[in-house]
This record gives sequence, C-alpha cells and structure tokens, in this order.
Amino acid sequence: MFLCFLDFDGCLHPQHDREPTPTDQIFCHLPRFEGVMRDFPTVEIVISSMWRYQFTLDELRARFSPDIAARIIDTTAMTERVDGYLPNRREGEILDWLLVTGNENTPWIAIDDAVWQFEKHRDRLVACTWYRGIDDEVEERLRAMLLSCKDHRLL
Repeated sequence: MFLCFLDFDGCLHPQHDREPTPTDQIFCHLPRFEGVMRDFPTVEIVISSMWRYQFTLDELRARFSPDIAARIIDTTAMTERVDGYLPNRREGEILDWLLVTGNENTPWIAIDDAVWQFEKHRDRLVACTWYRGIDDEVEERLRAMLLSCKDHRLL
C-alpha cells in the first residue's frame, strides 16, 4: 500500500486571497490529479483537506470519478479548530492518522499548498502554489516522486 494525503484548496483548484473560489474554478485541476492517479493504481488516497469539516466522506468521494473515488479510503481526523498560525498541524494530523490506523510504516506523500504545515517530512510533500494549484510543474514533481517510489519498490 502507498498513501497520498490530499488537500483541496490551493491544490485541486486555486485559492483566492480572502475570497471564495469562483464556482467555475472549483476542482478545475481534478482531471489532472485523476490522470496521475490512474497511472499509479496502487496509490490509496486520504483526504486531509479542511473540506472534511463540511462534508462527509461519501460527499467528498462524490466529487471524484468513480474509479478514483473507490481509492479514497478515509479522511484525517477532525481536530479542534483553532484560528491563527498553527505550524505543522497538517503534518501532525497525517502522522496521527498513520499511527491510529496502524500505518506508521506505510510509505506516503502529501499534496498540499501549505508548506509551513510540514517540518519533519517536507521530503514527502508535493507542494502547490496556493493561487495556481496542480499545474504542469506540480504534476511533473508528483509523477517524479511516485516513479521514484515505484523504483524503490515502495509503490
């Protein structure tokens, strides 16, 4: 098993500074993400996005194509929300999920736009630029990281 922790805002669509993402842009990069995932069919997905606070797992899966939705196995736990700067929070939520589910030795990556949310495992982060999302450069890095894992027989 190989895991991909996926953020939505700033990854599957651009984020807009203090403004909601326009409806026509929401999930505009989803086809690109799904295309990469289809090339790596053993990768399972865990949603780490804040969207998990507003939608159930089934509602989140419904936004994806059926073949990719079937590979979304969970969301990270919903922790108490605190406004403000919380460094390493996303990384902590991922590490907690790995521990609680008995997957602490399972190889993983994260796709996220909040680099400051990661400290010890930045080498596992495929960072997006919040106002662009998964663009050509990010897709290339994601594919390279997954190919490297495959070459090392982690995938």
